[in-house]
Amino acid sequence: MMNNHAKTAILDRFNVTQSNFLGSGMEAEVYALSDHKVLKVYNHMSDLNKQWSLKEFYAGINSDGLGYELPYIYDVFLENGILVTTEKRIEGSNMRSLLSDMSFNEQSKMMKIYLKAHLELQQIKGKSTIKGFVLFDGPGMSSIKIDNWYDVLKEKIRQKTPELMRYFKRDIVDYERKLNDLMKILSKGYKGVYSLIHGDFFPGNLLINTSSQVTGLIDFGLMTMYGDPLFDIAIGWVCFDMYDEFHSNIRERYLNIILSTLGEGVRKELYFYVLVYSFITANFYSGDCSDGHYQWCVENINNKNYWNAL
Repeated sequence: MMNNHAKTAILDRFNVTQSNFLGSGMEAEVYALSDHKVLKVYNHMSDLNKQWSLKEFYAGINSDGLGYELPYIYDVFLENGILVTTEKRIEGSNMRSLLSDMSFNEQSKMMKIYLKAHLELQQIKGKSTIKGFVLFDGPGMSSIKIDNWYDVLKEKIRQKTPELMRYFKRDIVDYERKLNDLMKILSKGYKGVYSLIHGDFFPGNLLINTSSQVTGLIDFGLMTMYGDPLFDIAIGWVCFDMYDEFHSNIRERYLNIILSTLGEGVRKELYFYVLVYSFITANFYSGDCSDGHYQWCVENINNKNYWNAL
């Protein structure tokens, strides 16, 4: 919980008022400082080390040729015990907020724009953007030998297993067999091309202008990695309308666009990465697996079509 008195003192220091409020996310409130800068005031869900790592990460990305902007952090500091950053302001509205007012054809057009933005990100291939294979190591990750991106996914699943096992055993058909099958595939190692993976590529993190042009991609973080670009495509597919809020059959429609663009051969990898993502993130938002995201992950893992494709 953010201390309102301390927050007010921060806003006063920067001559910011509620009229400058731009929005809020899970971690921070965002205020306009100027036409080119924003002030972010963070809650307890972030910390100084994370933001310094992000600052270094953003500064190291060579985005020349990318058709949209990526974040940039100018400064990171603590003020009255509250974490604050000043960052580059990227114009545009998040795509998620606009989809519900779009027609069927407009949504389909936006899916193509969304996929194009996904594919553009793959041109960032320099491993110097991330030390190793993950932006944030997480507990115990830095203490083991990681030689391959699949090793990262294996370790993330292994670390999650004790937390999720009793829930998964209750809700997933043939849970242990499915877990073993997934780990066997990952044990073979990843042999494909590498590029930057955003890890949370969904419409809420993509900014577009009034001409439907993508202006920015924001909120790199916990799942940002260096590995198979199809991982991002897969997560972007199932997260475009994650919980079917638009009731427009978007998952099937967007899958058809992906397959018509990249070819039927990627279907297996897309299904595989959705399963991996579901095993890793099932308790991201609820430690006792009592929320809708957990149920969504269970539905994915119980999807026979995904497993049959493997």
